Amino acid sequence: MKIPARLALLCLAVAGWAAGSPAVTVTGRVVDRLTRDALPAFVLPEAGGAGVSADAQGRFKLTLDLPQDASPIRLTVFLLGYKKAVVEVRPGIDAEILLDRDVADVQEISVTADSGVSSNQTRRTVSLSKMETYTTPGTAADPLYAGQVLPGVNAAPDSSSLLIRGGAPDEVGYYLDGLEIPHPFLSESLHESYFSIFDNQVIDRFNISTSGFPPKINDALSGVMDIEIKDSAPDATGGIGLSVLGPSGQIGLPVGTKGALILSGSRSDSRFLNRINNRSEGDFQNEQAFGKFIWTVHPAHRVRFYGLWDSYRYDEDASLAVASGNGLAALTWTYTPASRILLKTSLAASSYISSMEYGQAFRMQSEDRTLQARVDGAFELGAHRFEFGLNARDRHRDFDFTEEDPLHFDVRGRRYGFYLQDQVRLSDRILITAGANALALNLGRGGVFLGPRVATAYLLSDKDVLRFSTGVYRQSGDEFTLRRNPGLEPKTAVHFSLSYDRIGETAEFRATVYDKEYTRLYLNEPDGAVSSGGRGFARGAEAFLKITQPGYSLLGVYNFLSSKRRENDSPELADSPYAIAHSVTLVAAWTFKSGSIGLRYSYATGRPYTPLLGTEPGEDGEILPVWDASYSGRYPAYRRLDLNGTVRISVARRMIVGYFGVTNVLDRDNISRYEYSEDYSTRIDQPSLFGRTVFLGLYIPFF
Repeated sequence: MKIPARLALLCLAVAGWAAGSPAVTVTGRVVDRLTRDALPAFVLPEAGGAGVSADAQGRFKLTLDLPQDASPIRLTVFLLGYKKAVVEVRPGIDAEILLDRDVADVQEISVTADSGVSSNQTRRTVSLSKMETYTTPGTAADPLYAGQVLPGVNAAPDSSSLLIRGGAPDEVGYYLDGLEIPHPFLSESLHESYFSIFDNQVIDRFNISTSGFPPKINDALSGVMDIEIKDSAPDATGGIGLSVLGPSGQIGLPVGTKGALILSGSRSDSRFLNRINNRSEGDFQNEQAFGKFIWTVHPAHRVRFYGLWDSYRYDEDASLAVASGNGLAALTWTYTPASRILLKTSLAASSYISSMEYGQAFRMQSEDRTLQARVDGAFELGAHRFEFGLNARDRHRDFDFTEEDPLHFDVRGRRYGFYLQDQVRLSDRILITAGANALALNLGRGGVFLGPRVATAYLLSDKDVLRFSTGVYRQSGDEFTLRRNPGLEPKTAVHFSLSYDRIGETAEFRATVYDKEYTRLYLNEPDGAVSSGGRGFARGAEAFLKITQPGYSLLGVYNFLSSKRRENDSPELADSPYAIAHSVTLVAAWTFKSGSIGLRYSYATGRPYTPLLGTEPGEDGEILPVWDASYSGRYPAYRRLDLNGTVRISVARRMIVGYFGVTNVLDRDNISRYEYSEDYSTRIDQPSLFGRTVFLGLYIPFF
């Protein structure tokens, strides 16, 4: 019988497939060895062929032109920040590939909040788990408050700003997924809102660097807070919260097999909270919304779209009204052209509008619109890992003040930056990072200002790490001041820091000594001009201890700080207004089968202030104050005890979490500042806004 040609070819193809097709499929998942977090590593077969990037869940799939009965296949796995791994896998078996972190991250990170809630975290730095940012008393689930319980942050717990090692609040840079956030607080008025714009519901991890932060941060003098938002949703997750402040909710949804959508929102109103706590302070309202869309266009290409909006309003006695709106829109594109190269392009626009009215006395309104662009890259070459980047920022600020003599300021400033860094492994125990950045401005004194930095990490043992870092850090300053004073240079600080970490299975310990020398601080001159003639220093020591055992955990932090500055209206070297000489934080938490309870005690010596000596008559018969030496007095010491707890119950086979908190349990009247009557005859003690406050809420998961 004659067989048609097409049928013969088909039979040969089937026979060839049955005998052993040359196509072999290898699948697996890449995870961090310690945290078990998914890692988007690059997987390359040593036998030849194109590699692939693992997805957001760490999963990968390779199709190779090899016989089915091939011996174990060798794969090389790369990811920046991790040791290269060479592993053997077999076709048909879903492999799990474990990557080890580098010897140590030489950045001096004070807080690392991981995406998991287990205690099996990275052992490379002292840390808080993400759950602890919820359960630590007094943090209000806000990452800024969580950061205040760690070494190097010497702020009293009612401060809405991060005061890092004697630095001013505006010396800290805030970043969201690598994008600079010019206004991280709900309000920046005299009242202050005391909360950040960052929603902890969708935060994946964050860190606070108190020194040794990398050169890609080119406009921060004392520290950096870097926040990363969740970047995947392998399964649908979400929930609704309801508290005495109002409702909140978040949801994460997979979009096909290549994308994810992450949303969160909340609405807060303090009127009910004030009533149940019998408080007569003013009321505030706040709405927050955040969205992030992630799409993997190709295994080597991933795009992300962001949107953030916050609005805030505060009213007091029908006389003071404060309002603000804060928005951000951004696009990032990550490209992996080769196994050892990573490129990221980011574009963002932000807008911040605020106003304050005080009866008929005055009205103030400001607008701040910012455009920024970044290109960041990294590649590995032998024992070296190079990082580089360019960034540019265009900032337009408009300010109106209406009183008897209206004032109006309008300024536009541009900032340009470049950085290069090399991280080299000298041995299995020694890691050195050296780099520099360049800062250029179109306002103030022209030129390019360099910031070299060097850091080392030495692994004494698997549990002991010794770190040293030094570097020059610069900050450009306020655009209004720069335009009016064209001779100003960027503020400068030189950091030196030495720390020792002992990271065990149940205990974490850190001890640090540091020195920070300031130059070119802004100084108000007698003729009304501003010069770069200021200087100062901050020196201190820190200790951190955290013990974790089944059923309970203990945390203790001590900060010592000595800081003086010649700056602003202080013509002589005086105590820094941000210097808290001694601060102690103690936290104890217990977990039970159906809940938890925690206590936190905070102590801080008083901040410096300038005392009033008396008064003298002015030329027009007015009464003028006579002040003592700048910051020669100190407010009383700050003490506060906080309590919180959670209860888990099951309703209709669904877990519901109830939580409560009591801030300032003993209702201590801590002094925030001193004010004076119009004729300066009477001093008025202004207490902290954080009197005894009871907070209640529920959280109900969707899935």
